[in-house]
Amino acid sequence: MRVIAVASAKGGVGKTTISANLAAAIAQTGRPVLAIDLDPQNAMQWHFGGVQADAVRGLSALTDGRISFARLIQKNSTGIHFIPFGITGELKRQKFENLLLQDQTWLRSRLESALQNPDTVVILDTPPGPSAYLHQAIYAADFVLAVVLADAASYVTLPEIEELIQAYGGSSGRYDSAYVVNQAGGRQLSQDVVKMYASQLGDRLIPVYVPESSAVEESLAFEQTAITYAPENPAAIAILQIRDWLLTKF
Repeated sequence: MRVIAVASAKGGVGKTTISANLAAAIAQTGRPVLAIDLDPQNAMQWHFGGVQADAVRGLSALTDGRISFARLIQKNSTGIHFIPFGITGELKRQKFENLLLQDQTWLRSRLESALQNPDTVVILDTPPGPSAYLHQAIYAADFVLAVVLADAASYVTLPEIEELIQAYGGSSGRYDSAYVVNQAGGRQLSQDVVKMYASQLGDRLIPVYVPESSAVEESLAFEQTAITYAPENPAAIAILQIRDWLLTKF
């Protein structure tokens, strides 16, 4: 089992889109993949076919001891295995967060118990910024993928996400990390920011940038990943290349 936590210091960078499309891209290789939505917004499901019949009972339902982790795994029409966060109220969400705060090994131990195939790749989508969910994801991860935009607002968050990765990784000793630039444009400012990332991050910046593409938004409107909806579009091709780059780490 290999676990990739997808993180960001700020919202609006396309982290969930990257997570869902990366899961779809890995599934195309024939390796088993499980995408898990650790974000209370419960938005990843919209990339995998919308609300499923069992969407109410997602990851947050595990505060109920009668439900097992393995029973929450759904499978969409393209063969992607997926656990939504689940539809939950404020009190239930707080109860789930308290559970996560009590044991930083909670997620990793359940993954190890439920997933027996050593070739499985797990993609964890997380909320932006510090949270109990991000703590669980980074502690469980073998690899942390930080998503940034090619703009100044994302660039200034680098110290924050670096601090989170170090603090939440703790003494687990498992994880490595890298950055991916999403929605890279052709404007000079965008190109300059990418150069600044490269200068600061070195080989921790994945040398493939995901370009802006209308096909990504269109695919979401049809409740699909861009990998499935428009596999020849530049963003989908870039994600396939990022997939190949990541799999060399495993």
